[in-house]
Amino acid sequence: MGSTKTIFIVDDHQMVIDGLKLIISTIPGFEIIGESTSAVRALDMLAAASPDILLTDVSMPEMSGIEFTRLVKKKYPQIKVLALSMFSESQVVAEMIDAGISGYILKNTGKQELIEALYKVSIGENYFGPDITLQLMKSFKRSQEESRLTDREIEIIRMIEQDFGNKKIADMLFISERTVETHRKNILRKTNTQSVVGLLKYAYERKII
Repeated sequence: MGSTKTIFIVDDHQMVIDGLKLIISTIPGFEIIGESTSAVRALDMLAAASPDILLTDVSMPEMSGIEFTRLVKKKYPQIKVLALSMFSESQVVAEMIDAGISGYILKNTGKQELIEALYKVSIGENYFGPDITLQLMKSFKRSQEESRLTDREIEIIRMIEQDFGNKKIADMLFISERTVETHRKNILRKTNTQSVVGLLKYAYERKII
């Protein structure tokens, strides 16, 4: 792998840091050059330490891992961030990805996966553990299903675009006004819009109308 890659660890539990140090000390090509139980203190310490990789917890009391990562990437864009967490919820992972992480693994992961993650991140690649990848795929599938409009919903959007009210839409489609209202609620939820203006903008952009 070439030269030794340096690592800085941030976790609010000293026991976790000690455990990681023990494991990483046995991995060739990596050296721990700093540690902190405080994300706030770590932000200043990173300037002098200048590690290749930052191994950080996600859930910390002073500052969330999301905010911490965002600040680290802003101040020290060259540092690769590998998140280590108890949580695999897709929303948390997505926010960490948005903040700029290069990888995300769970704290209950084995030594072999930690090694793989460190090697991948150290050469500029991304690494997400199998559990994390599965959660992201499930979330993506769920969002796809939620955003899929039915033929009836598209029909109603086109009627809304013509400024038809619920009663007229109900009469034209031979359904109750209550059913039209339910369709409208589902349409707004699926398109993630809050108003008719937002809905029509969504529909125009996607050439639904």
